[in-house]
Amino acid sequence: MMRLIEKMLAPVKRRLRLMVTRGVVKLTDDGQLMQELQVTALADEVLDGVEHIQQYGFTAHPHPEADCLILNVGANRSHPIVIAVDDRRYRLHLAEGEVALYDDQGQKIVLYRDRIEVEAPKVVVKSASVQLGADGGPAVARVGDMVNVGSGSSAGQWPIVSGSAKVAAA
Repeated sequence: MMRLIEKMLAPVKRRLRLMVTRGVVKLTDDGQLMQELQVTALADEVLDGVEHIQQYGFTAHPHPEADCLILNVGANRSHPIVIAVDDRRYRLHLAEGEVALYDDQGQKIVLYRDRIEVEAPKVVVKSASVQLGADGGPAVARVGDMVNVGSGSSAGQWPIVSGSAKVAAA
C-alpha cells in the first residue's frame, strides 16, 4: 500500500522540487513592458525571455552574474519567472532594521536607526518647492536674490553676490 502511495506521489514530489530554482543572470532586456532576463538554471540550462517581476515603484537593471530566484508558475518548467535578483558583489552590510537603496558605483541612500544618509557625487532635486527642516520654515536666499538688511550702514535692499559652491539652486 505504501509503495502504491509513493508511486502516485512521485510526480507531485518531482514537480514541487522543481518549483523554485536558483539561477544566474546572463542578459537583461529592459526594453519590454516587463523586464526580461536570460538566466542559467539547473545544470547550466539557459532560459531566455524570463519575466523579472519587480516590486511596484522599484526597478533595477541587474549586472550579468547576479544571482536570481526563479519560480516556475504552477510548478510548470515551461513558465518560469524571476521573483528576486541580488548581487553579492555590491550588497551593503547593515545593522538589524536598517534599509538601503544602492548601486554598483557606491551611491546609496541608507536609513540608519538614527539618521538618513545620501551618498553620491551629485544630488539633484527636481521640485518647484523644497522645504528644509519643516513646512513653512524660514526662507533661503540664493545668489542674485534681493535681501533686506534691516539695520546699520548697509540697511536697505541688496542682492546676494556670492554663495556656497556646495549648494546650488535654479
